[in-house]
Amino acid sequence: MKKIFSKKYIITGISSFTLGTGIILACGGDWEPEYNSSFTPEAFVDSTYRPFFYSEWLFYYGKGHDTEHDSRFNSSNINDWCTYLGIPIADGEVSHLQLSASSAAIDSASLYLSGKAKALPSTMQSFQLFKRSNKKLASFISYLSLAKKCEAFALSYPKYSWEYETKKNNTDTVNAIPLNNELLQEFTKTKDDFLKERYWFQLVRSYFFTEPHQQAIDLFENNEKVFPKNELYYRAMAYAAGAYYKLKNYSKANYYYSKVYDGCDLLKTVAHFSFHPQEEKDWKATLAMCVNNDEKATLWQMLGIFYSDEKRAIREIYSLNPRSEKLNLLLSRTINIQEQRYSTWDDGIRTNRFQIQSDSTTKELSSLVSRIAQAGNTNKPYMWQMAAGYLHMLNGNSKEAATWYALAGKKLPGEELPQQQLRLLKIINTIASTTKADSKLEKTILPELEWLKSIQPEAPLRSGTAFGWIRRTMADRYIKQKEFIKAVCFSNYPAFYVDNNNVEAMKSFLNKTNKTPYESLCAKMYTLTLNELVEYQAIDLALQDKIGEAIIKLESLFDGRQLPGNPFNGRIQDCHDCDHDAVQKIKYTRLSLLKKMKDMEDKIKAGNDVYNNAMLVANAHYNITHYGNARAFYECRVLGEYHYSPYTIDSAFRRPLTDMKQAIKYYTLALTTAKTDEQKAKCHFMLAKCERNEWYNKTMFNNSKYEYGDRQSVDFLPWNGFKSLQQYSNTQFYKEAIKECGYFRTYTQK
Repeated sequence: MKKIFSKKYIITGISSFTLGTGIILACGGDWEPEYNSSFTPEAFVDSTYRPFFYSEWLFYYGKGHDTEHDSRFNSSNINDWCTYLGIPIADGEVSHLQLSASSAAIDSASLYLSGKAKALPSTMQSFQLFKRSNKKLASFISYLSLAKKCEAFALSYPKYSWEYETKKNNTDTVNAIPLNNELLQEFTKTKDDFLKERYWFQLVRSYFFTEPHQQAIDLFENNEKVFPKNELYYRAMAYAAGAYYKLKNYSKANYYYSKVYDGCDLLKTVAHFSFHPQEEKDWKATLAMCVNNDEKATLWQMLGIFYSDEKRAIREIYSLNPRSEKLNLLLSRTINIQEQRYSTWDDGIRTNRFQIQSDSTTKELSSLVSRIAQAGNTNKPYMWQMAAGYLHMLNGNSKEAATWYALAGKKLPGEELPQQQLRLLKIINTIASTTKADSKLEKTILPELEWLKSIQPEAPLRSGTAFGWIRRTMADRYIKQKEFIKAVCFSNYPAFYVDNNNVEAMKSFLNKTNKTPYESLCAKMYTLTLNELVEYQAIDLALQDKIGEAIIKLESLFDGRQLPGNPFNGRIQDCHDCDHDAVQKIKYTRLSLLKKMKDMEDKIKAGNDVYNNAMLVANAHYNITHYGNARAFYECRVLGEYHYSPYTIDSAFRRPLTDMKQAIKYYTLALTTAKTDEQKAKCHFMLAKCERNEWYNKTMFNNSKYEYGDRQSVDFLPWNGFKSLQQYSNTQFYKEAIKECGYFRTYTQK
C-alpha cells in the first residue's frame, strides 16, 4: 500500500495514544521558542490556532505538550451546571462537588436528598446549595454519582516518567455492564435536554473505554443530530473518532477528528495529535466524506501542520477557496520555518545571527507566495504581500521587497500589530538596501530605532531578532568607517576596550552635553555606564602594576565588594576553595587590597624588608589573575565574570587576565633578596608555577588549534623553577613541595 507520508516520527505506535479526549502523553518541555523570527503570526492568525504556530523546540507553541486532558473542560463544565442550577457562575460548592468530592461522598449526598440518609457528608454540611433542595439539584447529584464512577477509568491522573508511562486505573477492575446499563437507562428516560446530552456523552465515553467500540459509534451517530454542536457534542465525537480508529477505520476517524478540530477550539490539540492519515486510499476516502470545500480545507490544513508540508497544503486550500482563513496559519508557519535558513551560529558574537543571502528554496516559496499575493484574493491580502516582500528581502532583493511592502501598506487594517509588523519589515529592508551608514540613513532610521528600542520584551511583536540584526549590521558598517564610538554603541564588542584611547573617547562621548538626537540614541543604546568604564580602567591599571593610578580611579567609585579569599596567600598547590573557606582576619576589597599593595611596594622601593614584601605583592598579582584565589578582583561588565576556564574569557582579554608577568617580576625580586635556602626554595617553586601557567597561556589558551589537543605530556616538562629547586633538597619546603605537588613529585622521579 502507498503511504501518504512517512515524515512524522510520531506515526509509530500512534494507536496507543489515540484515545479520543483521553490522555496523550509525550515529552513535556520548559523551553521557549528560541529560533530567530521577525514575522509575527499573532499579527495575522486567529489566536485559536496559537498552539500550531511554528516552534523549533516546542511540540505545541507556548505550551510544549498538551497535558490538560483531565482538566481542560473543568471551568466550562462548572459554569454550565451553575447556569442549570440557577446559581452564580463558578460557584465554589459546585466546583467542590465536581472536582474534589469523592464518589462515595456524592453517593451519600444522593441518599440524603432521597431521604435515605439523615445527614450530608461532613464536607458538605455547610453548603448553601443543599438548603434549597429541588428537583434539579437531585438530578445533578444523581448524574454526578454515575459520572464519578466513569471517572475511575476515563480520567488518567498521570504521573510522568521518561518512559511515558501513567499510573492509570485499569478498566478491567470496573464492572462496566451494570454501569453502562444505568447510564443508558437514565439517558433513555430523562426528558431534560441538558441532562440527556450529558448522559449521552458519559455513555459514549464509557463504551469507548470499556471497549464495545461499535456501540460508542452507534450511540453517537444515532443521536448526534438532536444535540447542539457545543463542547459536549465535540467531546462525544472525539470518542467516536477514537472508536473508529480502534476499529481501523482510519478514514472515518480522521474525518471526525477534523470536524472536532474545526468545531471545538479546546480540543484542537487533541484532534491534531490523534489525526493520522496512513495510506493514500484512506486519505482520499477521508476527503470524499467532506460535504463542502471548507471541510476539505480543514483536512488539508491539519495535514500541512502534521507533516510540516505547508506549501502543498497552501496550494490545495487555495485551489478550493482562496479566501479560506485556514491559509493564514500555514503561511505564517512556512515563513517562520524558512526564516531558520537564515540563522547561523557566529562564534565571534556568540549568538544566533540573522543573514540575508540568496537561497533557491526561498525562491521557490517566494514564487508561490508572490503569485497568491499578486492575485489579491485571500482574506488578508496584506499578509501575503508582507510575506512576499519578506521572502524577497531574505533573498537579497530589497527593491522587490519595497514594492510589496508598499502594496501591503495600502490595505493594512487599523489594528496595531499588523501595522507594527509592516513597520518592522520596512526598517530591515531600508538598512539592507544600503551599504553605508551615512547621515542620510541615520536621519531616516532615527525614529524607527527609537521605536524599536521602546518595545518591551513581553510585547507580541517579534522585534528582537530584527533589532539585533540592525544593531550588528550598523556596528559592522561603523567599524569599516572607523566610527568606533557609534559601532560599540550599536553592538558592544570587547576589542574596543583594549585601547585605552577608545575608553577615554567613550567617556568623553557619554559626558558630552550637546549630543545630536542620533548621538543621544547611540548613548541610550550603549550597554555600559561611565562608572563601569572607570572600574575597568582601574582593573586594567592594577594588572599593569600601576597601582597608584588604579587607586585614584577606584576612589571615585563606591565599591564595597569583598574578595572571597586572602589575595596575599601563596600556596604550593592552588586551592581556591580552601582559601575562600579559610578564616580571614582581614577581608579585602579591591581598594583596600590596592592600598595595601601600594604600601608594600613603597617599602620595597625604600629597601624595607624587601623579600617578604616582594613575596606578598607577587602573591597578590598572582591571585588577581584568572589563576588566583581573588579573580573576583577583575570581574566586571567589561571583562566578564564567572570564567570557569581561560577559554571562556574573551580572546581580547585572555592575555591580560592570565598574564604572569607581574607575579614573575616580584617573585624574581624576592629571589634576589632571599637570604635562606628556605626562602630561595619557595621563590623557585612559585616561579615554576608561573612558568607552568605561562606555558598554558602560550601553548593552549592563546592557541585555538590546541583547544582540544593532547595535554598529557604537560606533567613532565622540566620547568626551570623545578630544576633550580633541586638545589634545595635539604629544605623543609622541598619536602612539602614533593608531598603536595604531584607535578614536582613526578619530575623528581624521572
